[in-house]
Amino acid sequence: MLMILLQETPPIPFDFEATARAHGWAALRPFEWDAASLTLSRVHRLDSGQVVRLRLSEGRVNGSAPFVEISVETVEPLTAIAEVQIRRAVRRMLRLDEDLSEFYDLCAQNENWLLRVKPGGGRLLRCPTLFEDIVYTLCTTNITWAGTKRLVDRLTERLGEPFPGQAEWRTFPTPAAIAAAGPDFLRQEIRLGYRSGYMADLATAVAEGRLDLAGMEDPTLPTPELLRRLRQIKGVGPYAAATLLMILGRYEHLAVDTELVGHVSKKYFGGQPASEAEMRAIYAPWGKWQYLAYWFDPPVTDC
Repeated sequence: MLMILLQETPPIPFDFEATARAHGWAALRPFEWDAASLTLSRVHRLDSGQVVRLRLSEGRVNGSAPFVEISVETVEPLTAIAEVQIRRAVRRMLRLDEDLSEFYDLCAQNENWLLRVKPGGGRLLRCPTLFEDIVYTLCTTNITWAGTKRLVDRLTERLGEPFPGQAEWRTFPTPAAIAAAGPDFLRQEIRLGYRSGYMADLATAVAEGRLDLAGMEDPTLPTPELLRRLRQIKGVGPYAAATLLMILGRYEHLAVDTELVGHVSKKYFGGQPASEAEMRAIYAPWGKWQYLAYWFDPPVTDC
């Protein structure tokens, strides 16, 4: 077993723990959060097919500015291409290239809002690829969080690739693996229900190169056009599209689900029902940052 140490420079300010824990993705395999060591791990498949285990943590040397330490467990040496892929994946997962300075300024200006944003926080963990983020998101629709975790567990266990010599360490399945499994397997063995056809179609389109997910990551793509493309993916409705816009760093749309409805009703309307327009009006002053304003808006019990 080889252990290779890499470092990535984060933006300033940056809070590793806040970033890793701010979003529920950290609880979904192949992610694993260790609260004792403040370490985020995942089993990761490189483009070559090599399977490695990444352990991410915050590092400092003699009081230096923090950096992201990447411990790579592997049975094979890393090529230069593999190292580049790992660094790119880590930067995407932790959003190290995302500029939140404008959001921080708004937090300072809006003194009546007490958002739960730590200095250097505000970043929401995401997956190394948009494909994985879409699959995770489909697994959150019309289901409890415990149910989401079970779906992702089964996907990873049944279709992920194992780390050499560690059968329980498995990657997230590739588009090709999910496409090859087919909708019947997804329905019967993974128990994805109505999502089975959507996920099989998505995986097949990506595996065959018919769906350009990389183009959706282009920051120059106007948000309305990006939203249109997301909604063209079968199974991606308004909630899922807004969630994926957030994943892609577009925070001007709220993902209206039962969590948001319950939070806004309890905190701003005394527990009474509110229309979608009234709920959206609460966060409208935050403009293109309103998703983050909602996400870090503490519930009544925390105020």
